[in-house]
Amino acid sequence: MSTPRPPWLEPLKDPRNEAILAAAFDIFVEKGFHGATMLDVAKEARVSKETLYARFDSKEGLLFALLAWGCGKAGDECAGVDAMIDEDPAGALTTYVATILRRMTHAESVAVYRVIVSESGRTPAIGRTFNEMGEIGSAPMRARLYKALAARGLIDADDFDEFEDDLFGLVRGNWHHNILMGVAPLPDEAAIAARAERVVKRILRAYAPERLRAANAA
Repeated sequence: MSTPRPPWLEPLKDPRNEAILAAAFDIFVEKGFHGATMLDVAKEARVSKETLYARFDSKEGLLFALLAWGCGKAGDECAGVDAMIDEDPAGALTTYVATILRRMTHAESVAVYRVIVSESGRTPAIGRTFNEMGEIGSAPMRARLYKALAARGLIDADDFDEFEDDLFGLVRGNWHHNILMGVAPLPDEAAIAARAERVVKRILRAYAPERLRAANAA
């Protein structure tokens, strides 16, 4: 495995599959999905093309398996957020935002984003799958979190989809774009924590019920 596994990425039960997916990651990042071949991946993983096709069926299947591997940990990370919701929904939101920022700005995640963006126009299914995998695992937790924020009177939101759109606009901002373009450095933990605090402060202020706005203005 030429690229060390990042700490948030769980080892697979089958070491051979892990070696293949790690090789696929390196090849896709180096050559792009369109430019890479199954033979390239087979050589990098030191397996036969027959083994590759038997396990993953196609180059698209290989990429989807790679995305599933990367996204699979998201549900576990959200379990810690979920446990905080009833007692401290605002704190849970801050923890969730920090978790998302941490995942978005890993060097490996940034590399995958670049591959997906470059190939989505040619193969829209890749972009759709990536988007769905990133959302499905945490959807129940996010819905419970937003309802808890509203129930505690911390936000006044009739449309949680709109609230989430505004939230993620603040999370990404120009900052994530600049990271993807390579014109901003990857953040350290202190920068992630500071941005998470700032995002939550701004979204809660923007969606504060009228009584809280009046109290803050007094």
